[in-house]
Amino acid sequence: MPLEIDAEHAKQLIRSPAFRQAEMVFRARSALSIASIIAMLTQDGGDYPAGRETGFCNMIGIQSAVEKEIELVREQIGDARIQCCGGLQYVAGSVAGTEIVAVAGGVGKVRAASCAQSLVDLFHVESIVFCGVAGCVNPRLKAGDIAISRDLFQYDCIADIKTAILGRISSKFNQSRVIADENLGKLAEVACVETLGRSSCVVGTIVTGDKPVLTGTERKKLRRKYGAECVEMEGAAVAAVCDRNGVPFVVLRTISDSAGLLTLLEFKRNLPATSRRVQQVVLRMLALVDQ
Repeated sequence: MPLEIDAEHAKQLIRSPAFRQAEMVFRARSALSIASIIAMLTQDGGDYPAGRETGFCNMIGIQSAVEKEIELVREQIGDARIQCCGGLQYVAGSVAGTEIVAVAGGVGKVRAASCAQSLVDLFHVESIVFCGVAGCVNPRLKAGDIAISRDLFQYDCIADIKTAILGRISSKFNQSRVIADENLGKLAEVACVETLGRSSCVVGTIVTGDKPVLTGTERKKLRRKYGAECVEMEGAAVAAVCDRNGVPFVVLRTISDSAGLLTLLEFKRNLPATSRRVQQVVLRMLALVDQ
């Protein structure tokens, strides 16, 4: 029997969050038409709860900035399902018995935040692990060492300034620090020690900004002001999104460069090896999830 639905009702359904979620899930599995999705929603009373078996629930989101920082994880995904959205490729499946969805969300805070929100909205991830490389701020660290986030700051955020052009910022928004999930942090630390050894692992503050740190003066300032271990360009933005949505998170970074004049040269030279090290830790984390 043909579906009978008035045009106004159809427009409301198409604009609804439930429709967008259902459209992504079912188009990922087959080539159902928009009319078929409307029919499904209408039969269910217009509601499509996230808890239903969609194949995109109860997952851990694994996010990076660039492909090189996540390719090893993707290679380990079994029964991979690929979903493209917003110009990004999300690869979902199982690693060591843990369901994940992996994505390289792009460089910089805006791209990273947008990607993290998509992981929350479209894939309903229960937590996010961000991995990648970073510039060294703590002079005791060397290339290949892993920094695990205890907390993160946006060091270039205006909310860090007590008084701005428009006047004093409300204390509600004067907050650029976000604290990482303690349990995920402990899991990451255990995985790092087991994979690379205690001497290669540090837990501390990671700072985020939209431009590379290219001088020793900048690096020393970040160390002095925040006690930072390393500096990068995405972590605190992902942390802010997770904090807003109540999603546990942790950021893992491998030291790839000295955050100085030779940053770009060191980054290019060390990226393959250093990005692989942090992904090895992430893979060990996934293996430890159910233990």
